[in-house]
Amino acid sequence: MPTLDPGIGEKFSRRTRRAINHDGSFNVRRRGGPHRHDPYQWLIQMDWWPFIGLVVVFFTVLNVAFAGAYMALGLEDLPGVAAPRGAVQDFLSALFFSIQTFTSVGYGHVYPGTNATGFLSSVEALVGVLTFALATGLLYGRFSRPTARIHFSRTAIISRRADGTPCLQFRIANQRNNILIDLQARVLLKTVHPATNDQTYALLPLERDAISFFPLSWTIVHDITPESPLHSLIAADYERLDVEIIIQLKAYDDTFAQDVHARNSYTHDEIEWHRRFIRAYEVDNDGIAVLDLDMVHQTEAL
Repeated sequence: MPTLDPGIGEKFSRRTRRAINHDGSFNVRRRGGPHRHDPYQWLIQMDWWPFIGLVVVFFTVLNVAFAGAYMALGLEDLPGVAAPRGAVQDFLSALFFSIQTFTSVGYGHVYPGTNATGFLSSVEALVGVLTFALATGLLYGRFSRPTARIHFSRTAIISRRADGTPCLQFRIANQRNNILIDLQARVLLKTVHPATNDQTYALLPLERDAISFFPLSWTIVHDITPESPLHSLIAADYERLDVEIIIQLKAYDDTFAQDVHARNSYTHDEIEWHRRFIRAYEVDNDGIAVLDLDMVHQTEAL
């Protein structure tokens, strides 16, 4: 079986952690170079709740800062503000005027009364326009970015066919209701030399490496024949060689009209032996097939 380097590296001074995490990210940390951080990529790829929280915090901090500037100039420069009613209420009046200016609402009952407050409110209006343009672009980028939500089984298994041939299996399903077509799978075996810590890769031929449609689950199978790099290996060998099964998926998403990709891997301690998957779908009373995503992970003893 020919070996290859998929771009993850072969020569290392010590053992590394798993090559690919369950979220598809690689265990590589960069340092040095002229530019290390890309705010756009960070904002596009972060989870939704942290992103929304960051937008709210940024909006609040800017308006509090401008409200403080209006307070420093004096609320008497903002005709329409009620007579002083205490520090807290005065600050809230300045804050609400700041929010109205920042969002270009401008109710009209409060307005800049001097050149200083007029200049400050003009700067704030410009900052508000730029901020909302940036937030709108980020929201569009996050919504329009094509992604795949592939549901991988928590573990891979070493099973056995009816004729006694051992096989490596794992199962996937689509978490979304969208249509994925022409789904292709590529599976690599990564092993680590116990003495040198060099990493070796081999392509694992699959029983079926592509399917036309993906409405149900798909059990991906590699037969461990005498030609397989996994042939004659036992569980202790998997641990000794630090085996990792690396998966790359590619499909055409009918919603985005683009190709989408997904990655995952299983380390030696995420492989169950002498198990088989329990069927993850059944037919309902109305004749419709029902896929249970929770059952994608379920196995039983052979």
